[in-house]
Amino acid sequence: MTLVVGQVTPDIRFLIADTLLSFEKYEARKTVQKSHALKIHILNPDTAVAFAGDVATSLNIIANLNAELRADPQMSLCDRLFELYKERSRDCDFLVLQLAAEGKNLAHITSERLSYRNRAYIGDCDEYKRMMELRHPYDPPKMQMVQQPDGTFHTVPLVTSEGEREFEEISRALEELTGRRAQGRQQDSVGTICGCIVRVVNARISGKLEYLQSGEVSISPWEGKSGFTFLASNSDIRGIGIYYRSGKMGFLFIVGDSEYCRQEYAETLNQFVAMARMTYGLTLTGVGFDC
Repeated sequence: MTLVVGQVTPDIRFLIADTLLSFEKYEARKTVQKSHALKIHILNPDTAVAFAGDVATSLNIIANLNAELRADPQMSLCDRLFELYKERSRDCDFLVLQLAAEGKNLAHITSERLSYRNRAYIGDCDEYKRMMELRHPYDPPKMQMVQQPDGTFHTVPLVTSEGEREFEEISRALEELTGRRAQGRQQDSVGTICGCIVRVVNARISGKLEYLQSGEVSISPWEGKSGFTFLASNSDIRGIGIYYRSGKMGFLFIVGDSEYCRQEYAETLNQFVAMARMTYGLTLTGVGFDC
């Protein structure tokens, strides 16, 4: 199964998802490349499509939709997705997040219905309930450091909206849910690679839909050079990359790719980023490592 949560408020619009693909028990030992996939696809800066259910059918529909959208950017995407889905017999659900459609920013699409919501989720209802039980109020920092043109930093008040706090609360709850699953070594329907959930939001600076970045690195000599960085490509070829410093390898999830996930080895983060650019056209940016 899957869990994807979407929300639209006056100040923020977002989708948050896990990456695990569920299989029967006898298939539980599949490799990472076969058991994880990108479930939120940013088709253009104003449109993202998320899926739950049959993976091959969902990705095929999204690929066809992406091609048609590139040919006709003015098409009614949600109506066309509903038409494409009704031609199939597989069980899927979709969430479509759009920035341009006034009053119709978040669509929930099943084989029977196209509806518009302010809040919605697709996937495992039991896991959604567990995630909401893990949700706690978020008390954000009161100040932030802003870098000036001359390289110095200036401290200014940090103002967060109710929608931004909800986004943080749901993100943390899903991270905790998937983290508990990984520690318990259970074969569940919701999961990630080391808690790396996928978050898509209308970014503060660009105002467009982007994959968010994150990172975690060791800070003491006893841990050695460990940690990971969650990189994002928000240019024409979109996707995400997760690089592990100690393993000298990473995973790539690419919008419209025929492969669910690609594993690549690289001695350094810089080599991993360069390889992703040269081989797949991804422009990955995110948290870096010291040498």
